[in-house]
Amino acid sequence: MTMGEKLHGVVPILPMPFTADGSDIEENDLRRMIDVLIDEGVHGIALLGVASEFYKVSDEERRRAVEIAVEQAAGRVPVVVNVTRHALELAVEDARHAQAIGADAVMVVPPFLMSPSAEAIGRHLFAVAESVDLPIVVQYAPEVTGVGIPADIFVELANRRAAPVYAKIESVPPGPLVSALIEKTDGKLGVFIGNSGRQMIDALRRGAVGVMPGASMAKIYVDIYEDFRRGEMERALERFERLLPIINHCSQTAESLIKYEKILLMRRGVFSSDRCRSPSFEPDGPYLQLFEKFIARLKEAFGYPNVREGAGSA
Repeated sequence: MTMGEKLHGVVPILPMPFTADGSDIEENDLRRMIDVLIDEGVHGIALLGVASEFYKVSDEERRRAVEIAVEQAAGRVPVVVNVTRHALELAVEDARHAQAIGADAVMVVPPFLMSPSAEAIGRHLFAVAESVDLPIVVQYAPEVTGVGIPADIFVELANRRAAPVYAKIESVPPGPLVSALIEKTDGKLGVFIGNSGRQMIDALRRGAVGVMPGASMAKIYVDIYEDFRRGEMERALERFERLLPIINHCSQTAESLIKYEKILLMRRGVFSSDRCRSPSFEPDGPYLQLFEKFIARLKEAFGYPNVREGAGSA
């Protein structure tokens, strides 16, 4: 991705595939998933976010995953790498590694343990942004981190940097903040919506440039996004209404979303295992039965996703 190109569209967060015993990253599954997503028309990929279980991978695994993603994407779509370390020095180190490997953008989670001050959060974000020449995405997820990011920080980042600046908004409700950030930065800040894209249509109508959902049903998000871009709002809404029940079912917690993502990717033949590292969410029988009904309804409506029978957690 060149400096003149902008991130946009559907940029799924990759779940981290593990071997069946959880001892290592399943590299073949990671490569296969990237190829499948690109074939489905995604506009970029992102990894090492919450949905990637970043808090359950080693430093070595983190770096290896970035190397694999950049190598496998091979310039076909932009690769966005999450920088999640709490220590500023380590966050800068990870950002520089991502740039050196060939990532196209860095997404930064602000420090949140021990309730850092707004000044400390700003210092962290500015330092990471200034350590690389890549586009920066600031992840704003107060429901997960428990910390807010003042709007002035977004404005200053957007005005200060030559490279593009984006925000991934996961506040509840996100709509007013999406509008405010676009207005306060005169459109310099590109906004993505997160939280499984539950407010995707609202965000796009307010001027958001895209969505960062999970990876297991990326094609449906791509179809909704492309419908919206073509001005086919009714068709976009029809797809979105079909998608919402399974989103709500799967994303009751971050861990439940991760597990269902892996179950579905395994059912689709993309992953060889749905293993999550402990502690993890394990759905019981009634949860899985309802999950099956939602999948069947999506398949009936859109012919997607193609799933195998009887695979996944029991």
